[in-house]
Amino acid sequence: MRKTNVIYIIILTVLLIIPVAFAENNDSSDKVVISNKLFSLSLPAVTKNTYTIKKEKDTVLIYDKVSQKAGYGGFVFGIKAYKHPSEHAMMPGGEKIGELTNKMGFIYDMVLIRPTDVQYDYVNGISDSYKTLYNLSSDLESDVDNKIIIEGKGKNKYYKNQGMKGGDLYKKILQKHITAIEEKWDSTKLEKEHMSYMYNVLSSSNKNMKDKIGYAYYDINGDGIEELLIGEIADVNCKCVIYDIYTMVNRKPAHVVSGGNSGKYYVCNESFLCNEYSSGADECCVNVYILVENSVELYPQVGFKSDSSNTGFKSWYISYNLFKDEWKYISESAFKERKSVFEKYKRFDYLPLSKVK
Repeated sequence: MRKTNVIYIIILTVLLIIPVAFAENNDSSDKVVISNKLFSLSLPAVTKNTYTIKKEKDTVLIYDKVSQKAGYGGFVFGIKAYKHPSEHAMMPGGEKIGELTNKMGFIYDMVLIRPTDVQYDYVNGISDSYKTLYNLSSDLESDVDNKIIIEGKGKNKYYKNQGMKGGDLYKKILQKHITAIEEKWDSTKLEKEHMSYMYNVLSSSNKNMKDKIGYAYYDINGDGIEELLIGEIADVNCKCVIYDIYTMVNRKPAHVVSGGNSGKYYVCNESFLCNEYSSGADECCVNVYILVENSVELYPQVGFKSDSSNTGFKSWYISYNLFKDEWKYISESAFKERKSVFEKYKRFDYLPLSKVK
């Protein structure tokens, strides 16, 4: 699981509750069932008697017995049903894995909760039971058939990966971009519709724009929900520029940002957005952001600037406060060293818009 390295002061109260010292087993030989008012969790029989649980009406938390007896917390993973995406946005260790729908059509986000610190005996080594439980829970994040089964209680229905996959979330957005290209919208209309003017710029030299512009789905901020990235299909040796980014806010598609010749966006280091821009021939800047979960906000992390416009000699600057546009002079070697941390640009195999069905 991937989470951006930003510190948030969040009190995760569910993890501070002392777990119940027993597991709720049934008589089945091939599974162990744990239920609350909303959903049930079925674990393989091999895990029987290896864990303790804590249940609430919307939560199941699993703890490793061996780690607890060794004096450690023992928390391995948990599943919690959230009524609203804002309740779990930016929660450390949390990642959406699906949705739960009740008989009235109300939707809960089902979130896999992971420990944010060491919960096992790191001195003598992690227990086999902790490893087993952790590895089983990892399947909940993937598309493989899970050995841990989640089911809705009563008339509630659980849908794995629902509300997470780009192919289900952004169909109308893609169609809008296709319409813009087919109808040859000018830059004014594109910007009015919160779309990059680059589609108009590129159309003058490309007859088949639907093969020139492509799209990809990628979870930038590690919350389990894919973003939609639209950009130019370029040569293999070129960086993968993004012209428009869309995300999900309160379960609805929302536009994050548009890029162009004056400010290009890229994904770097798997989970950051880099904005390369210049205000003149003598200045080159790169600002690094994270995409805030359940939001279109780009939260600045650090900025890098090389500039020779004032003195005629190149100078190097770094900013840890882009909100106030505060820059600090640093040496060239320090500039290169710190900037190199964010130079692992991710390349996407964009699918051309002509392939959208």
